[in-house]
This record gives sequence, C-alpha cells and structure tokens, in this order.
Amino acid sequence: MKTRFVRNIELGVGALLMGCCLSVSAVPVTIYDNSVNDLHTRFNPGTLQVGDEILLAGTARQLTYFSFEYYGLANGLDTGSFAGTVQAEVRFYVNNGALFNGYPQPGTKFYDSGLFSVPAPTDRSTFIFTAGADFPAAGLFIPANDFTWSVQFTGMGAGDDLGVDLYSPPVMGGEYPDY
Repeated sequence: MKTRFVRNIELGVGALLMGCCLSVSAVPVTIYDNSVNDLHTRFNPGTLQVGDEILLAGTARQLTYFSFEYYGLANGLDTGSFAGTVQAEVRFYVNNGALFNGYPQPGTKFYDSGLFSVPAPTDRSTFIFTAGADFPAAGLFIPANDFTWSVQFTGMGAGDDLGVDLYSPPVMGGEYPDY
C-alpha cells in the first residue's frame, strides 16, 4: 500500500530513484529528480487524469522508489476530514500512442497502482511507492528512456480540493514544459 509521509524534506512532483537490483551490492542511483525547484504553484485537475512526460538520465531502469507531492484540503483547510471518500490512482505509460502535434502520446500502460485512499486533508504531503511494497521486489522495469506518469483523484465531496504541487526544472533528467 502507498505510504503517506508528512513533508519533512523538499519533495516534488515525480522525484524518482532507480536502482539496479541485480546484485546485493547494487547501489541505487537517481535518474530523475524534480524535487528542488518549487514553483509555488498548485495544480488542481479535479477528477481528470493528468500526467507529465519525464526524460530519464543514466541507464538504470529498475524503478525502486517513486514519490510525488500532493495537497488535499477540505473547505480550504488541512484539518478535519474530507467530505467524500477521496482516493488516488497512479499510472505509468510508454509514450508509444498515436501522434499528437507530431509527438507520441502515452500508449502502453506498464504500471497501475489501483485506487488507494488519500487519508486526510493536508497542506502538503508525499505519496511514496517502493520496491517490495508497490513494485516487484527487484524493482519495476521501465521499458523506455522516457515515460509519462499520471495521477487521478476521485471521490471528492463538496469543498474537497486536491492536486499536485508543481516543481520545475528537474535537477536530474528532463521534462517538457507541459502536462
């Protein structure tokens, strides 16, 4: 199950840590990090699935850690409880879909977290996905050098406001300035 941590350190949308887990001595390496440059901008997609295409650095492709920062407010506050039964779902896609403006769209899905609970209102918090809990123990294989990750929030009631905090540019890897 997803782990929710109160923000103790600066974590942004899509901080990614990869490790080659082929041997016991393998050391995880960061191949994407977008957790430093906080734009102080919140993006509320409502119940739409939204994502970001990210470009990976290095050659490691066994995903062992993935996190993203989100906020969830009830009637504008980070206390109390949501009016609805709020859930989220994270998905990863290879960008091999139909062309849009000359670029391939997300196509083949290679990870789906399934729905998981967003436990309580928070001004800022982080969902963390790890090998052995959310991914296979050896990590989730990423079949491309770039992929699109997405999140979709559902179950909001009146006054519930959820979304992601935006960070850019990444300090490791790359991205496009859109979503």
